[in-house]
Amino acid sequence: MSTADEGFAWRGATGPRPVLAATVAALEAMTSSSPERLWALDEGEVTAALQLLGRLSACVDAHLVSVLAEAKRRSLDKGDGWGPVDWARAVAPDLPQRTVLAADAVAECADEPRLAAVVGAATSACSGETASSLPVAKAAQLVRFHRSVRGLADPTQLDDLTGFLLESARGRGGLSESDLAVALRHTGNELRSDRLVENEADVRRAHRSLVKGKGPCGLARYTLLLDDEGAAVVDAAVDALAKPSRDEETGELDLRTPATRRADALLDLVHRAAEAPEGVPRQAKTSLVVTIGLDVLTRRCRGAGLTFGDDLLTTDTVRRLACDAEAVPVVLGSHGEVLDQGRAMRLFTRGQVRHLWLRDRHCTFPGCSKPARWTDAHHLVHWADGGATDVGNAALLCRAHHTVVHRQRYAGSLVEGDHGPVVRWQLVPGSYDDLVEALRRTRIRMAPPADPADPDGAAPPRPRPCP
Repeated sequence: MSTADEGFAWRGATGPRPVLAATVAALEAMTSSSPERLWALDEGEVTAALQLLGRLSACVDAHLVSVLAEAKRRSLDKGDGWGPVDWARAVAPDLPQRTVLAADAVAECADEPRLAAVVGAATSACSGETASSLPVAKAAQLVRFHRSVRGLADPTQLDDLTGFLLESARGRGGLSESDLAVALRHTGNELRSDRLVENEADVRRAHRSLVKGKGPCGLARYTLLLDDEGAAVVDAAVDALAKPSRDEETGELDLRTPATRRADALLDLVHRAAEAPEGVPRQAKTSLVVTIGLDVLTRRCRGAGLTFGDDLLTTDTVRRLACDAEAVPVVLGSHGEVLDQGRAMRLFTRGQVRHLWLRDRHCTFPGCSKPARWTDAHHLVHWADGGATDVGNAALLCRAHHTVVHRQRYAGSLVEGDHGPVVRWQLVPGSYDDLVEALRRTRIRMAPPADPADPDGAAPPRPRPCP
């Protein structure tokens, strides 16, 4: 008896056995293929073998979904108190757990009309058409996303978004699993209100932690837990110093592991901060590239910023970072074209920051006395709204109140006090939006008229954030 025939109770049945007979034939052919003689193939045949194995693997995964779906229809996965995944692993222990989990998630929705397109794309590879099929792992991502938000989202809108994501992910040139995960996170945020998204960002920010524990061989282990914003800042700062480099004196290669280079880079950052002379401003903190649409940055529509590390930053976070971090916003138009690639030149200079330290003395938010060295320089009229980078448009805010001002959209202004200029805050939610609208109307009234020699009128300037 061959290996492929062992344990099959269907032997002796009449007529073709769908999937089963083909699987047995394929298994017999593969187990007798003599892989030890691969040396006999030329380079083109080795490449062709790899390509065909890829198609075969996709076909097997698609058939796995179909078989699991049929097992569920017959309740085969309910016996002996097992769950569906445990049953599948008990029956087929050679299957990787990740494969079983993904295939089971898709099979669970095989008879749901709203997910029929996703299941159909995942099982289309059964016929060998892998060029436009959807890998089972990606299909599982879409299924889990759909099921997690269907109780919150408008059904029509959710189905449209799922269809769009499906078309973006299927085929050999579709989104990768990691890119699809980012797109699903962003889509999930779009289906919820801005306030809910920002509140969740606050909750994640409040759960930042750094824990020290005992490591192996007398080492110390630090466990750092960060939200998307914190991770993006740390990644940008550490990656800039963690690149492998040759020894300046000997020219030898850098033999440190990537983990060691990152640890050394983090220590270098801490040393630089600890050894900085007294009075040196903390600007700029890091260089962070964030891609964001112009309409999103100016709040004409909803959206988020995306870092090179695939961290999603809320609009409020991007606007706040633009005040004091060396963030480089790449602003995109409606067709993805780059309208503006911001420069760190918009940051307040060290001289300007020292001036603010002397003028404001501490955080300017009412009731806050945190010292100037713990504060950021904030644009009273945000940089993204055309605010100038000068001390007349600046105020010191501690990190906590900097977040509050951006979140609540508070307006601030510089007024003349008894002992010089002071910052006054209008603690009315949305007062900043009223200020920006008033400034916009003033700019329209003061705009120069179109050139009469131009029959069509002067073309309006391309909208973009001021540097």
